[in-house]
Amino acid sequence: MKSTILAVVALVVGLIAGYLVGMYSAPKPTTPAAQTSAPAAAQCPVSVDIIKKRGKLILGTDATWPPWEWVANNTFVGWDIDIAREIAKALGVELEIRDMRFAGLLEAVRKGDVDLALSAITWTTEREKVLEFSMPYYLESIVVVTKTSRNDINKVEDLYGKKVGVQIGTTHEEWAAENLEKPGKATVSRYDKVYPYMVEVLRRGDVDAIILDRSIATALARKFPDLKIAFELPGSAGYISAAMPKCAQDLKLVVNQVIENLMQTGKLEEIMQKNFELFLQS
Repeated sequence: MKSTILAVVALVVGLIAGYLVGMYSAPKPTTPAAQTSAPAAAQCPVSVDIIKKRGKLILGTDATWPPWEWVANNTFVGWDIDIAREIAKALGVELEIRDMRFAGLLEAVRKGDVDLALSAITWTTEREKVLEFSMPYYLESIVVVTKTSRNDINKVEDLYGKKVGVQIGTTHEEWAAENLEKPGKATVSRYDKVYPYMVEVLRRGDVDAIILDRSIATALARKFPDLKIAFELPGSAGYISAAMPKCAQDLKLVVNQVIENLMQTGKLEEIMQKNFELFLQS
C-alpha cells in the first residue's frame, strides 16, 4: 500500500512540475499563477507587512476533508495545514487556523477576514474574478463514491433517479446542480461538512452516492472497505491552489516561493505521504 501511495503522489507532483515548466515559459499565462491587476497595497486588508506586524498568519480552512485537512487528537493536521505552516515559517510568524464552513470560506478570503485559504480549493475562472490564486500544487479530479455493495452506478446516467450528496459551496455542488438537479434527473442533498458527516450519510444508505475529489475518495475507500470509487466525472480535472484577497500580491509571491520550494526539494511529496498514512491509521 505504501508504494502505491508514493507512486500516486509522485505522479501528481510530476504533473504539476511539468505544468509549472510550461507556465513559466508561456508569454501570457491564463492559469492560477497568472498576474492580474489589483488595488493599491495601502487599500488591501491583507499584506506581508500587516501579517508580520500582527505576528501571525491567519489561515481559513474547512477541516473535514482528509487528507487535506482534518482534526486528529484535537489538532489540525493535513496536507494544507503543513503547507500553511511552511508559509508561516517563511514569513517568520505563527499560524492561526480558523475552521469554517467551506460555503463561507471563499467569501471570508475575499473580504480579508482571513489572510489566505488552503482547503483543497479548485481554481476556476469564475473564482479568479474575485480572488487571487497561487501557483497550483495538486492536480485533482472529481469522482462519484458509492457503497461497495452497489454495482448499478458506473456512469453519470446511472445517477438519474438517485439521491446524490454534495458539499455546499464546492465545484461538486455546481456540477450536481447543473447536470442533475436543474434538469430534474436526480435529487441533490447538500451538506456543510464532509468527514465524518457526509460519509456517514452514505454509509447509512441515506443517499445513493456522494461526489468528492479523487484524493479524499481514495483515502476514504482505503479507510472504509464498504466504500468505493464508482467512476470519475468526465473532464473534471482541475488545479488546487491557495486563495488570497485579490489585492494581496506580495503575499502571493511568498506563497508561490514556498510551494515551488516544497516541490523542488521533494518535501511536498513527504507531506502528502505522511498525512495520507496518518489518516489511514487514525
